Amino acid sequence: MKACPRCKSVSRHRMRRKGIARLIPRSKAYACDNCNVEYTWISFINRSFKM
Repeated sequence: MKACPRCKSVSRHRMRRKGIARLIPRSKAYACDNCNVEYTWISFINRSFKM
């Protein structure tokens, strides 16, 4: 699931990946619509990380 790591909301929008996240294959960058935190979701481990 691509839930926000801060508030656990699933309301989000896609962004361009920045920095080291560009080098990680199958990662996607999101920004939470509720708390405005930017995070990267990595599909092959199914985890979200704040950036």
